[in-house]
Amino acid sequence: MRGIRQHGIERSLYEECMDGMDALTASGHEPASGRLLAFFPFVHRNPFQTMLYARAFDHGFACFPFKAVDDVTTLPDDVKLVLHYHWLHRIFDQADSAREAKKVATRFGDRLQRQKEAGHQIVWTVHNVLSHAAAFPDEELALREVVANIANVIHVMNPRTADLCKPSYQLDESKIISVPHSSYKDVYGDYVCARQARFELGLKPEDTAFLLFGSLGQRKGTRQFLGEIDRLQGTLKGRATVVVAGSPGDAAFMDELQMLVAGRSDVKLFPKHIDDQAVQIFFKASDVVVCPYPQGLNSGVMATAATFARPVVVPDMMADACPGLEAAVFSFAAGDMTSCVDACFRAVDGKEADGCKNTLQSWASEYDPRRVSDNFFMSLRNKLEQLS
Repeated sequence: MRGIRQHGIERSLYEECMDGMDALTASGHEPASGRLLAFFPFVHRNPFQTMLYARAFDHGFACFPFKAVDDVTTLPDDVKLVLHYHWLHRIFDQADSAREAKKVATRFGDRLQRQKEAGHQIVWTVHNVLSHAAAFPDEELALREVVANIANVIHVMNPRTADLCKPSYQLDESKIISVPHSSYKDVYGDYVCARQARFELGLKPEDTAFLLFGSLGQRKGTRQFLGEIDRLQGTLKGRATVVVAGSPGDAAFMDELQMLVAGRSDVKLFPKHIDDQAVQIFFKASDVVVCPYPQGLNSGVMATAATFARPVVVPDMMADACPGLEAAVFSFAAGDMTSCVDACFRAVDGKEADGCKNTLQSWASEYDPRRVSDNFFMSLRNKLEQLS
């Protein structure tokens, strides 16, 4: 966002704030009602933040990313922000040991507390119980408990979030706003027909294609699912093809994946970033989208599958993450690959049902990003006003 608006010119946080206030005033919002929302971290390859903040100005919010948590301390005392935090595991990017990660977490928690004491309001979106990319799980869980205690507002997308997090950390129900993940309607390219998409991926008309999509990490169940291909083939009489696509993970894990699929014509591996225009190829070519995660609360892949009218297989804790999708979601016992494959068979049997297709199309429209953004800002403003 910052790079698009400023064409690569680096801006200070204070300059972003002043620009935000000017834009709010120009949009007809009084200074007393306009709010500046700064978010961290900014993830440019994931459209989630762009979608979530799409209708910000309609509700009196100017939204922009900030680069470093310490930048907030440089602001004048009369500038107060809504500070929206997302993927907490990113603060551990430079930590090379659990000891260092603990120090990083302590510093981060202290800074958030000082931000709150300075009059800024802290919002946290809980994307997962623990991130898929958690390099230091114990330290991240401890940090999540700290952030949950400090936050003024906690945004959840899965209605079961508080209960699912409870074994690891507590979420104060009075702080929660519940706004589900949006669909990706009108976000990704959507003009290639399914036959062309399958042709581009080298799929035969008789193939049943299972798509595993998204960044390739050790804790997403990819290699465990690949170990079940022979069972898929046995039931589907050799017609199963597994397509794995997404940004590559660390070298050792990628070497392991390459060894697993070496010599297999029924696995197609695309270890690369998939741009927004190519996303449609993978989803339209697939029959079933599989999220074989051992744990999770929400998934952009789940929402993308539904947007392209594809049934999706997810762990049971995610089954209710997208209200209204029940007829097109096939759940399995988290961490149990036998259960996951059984869910894949159910999805294959159920994908042609009228109820499944109608459910997917209705959900994508009802949870259009613009509607969800409206809902988010109305809910956020109401909660913040309750705190005033």
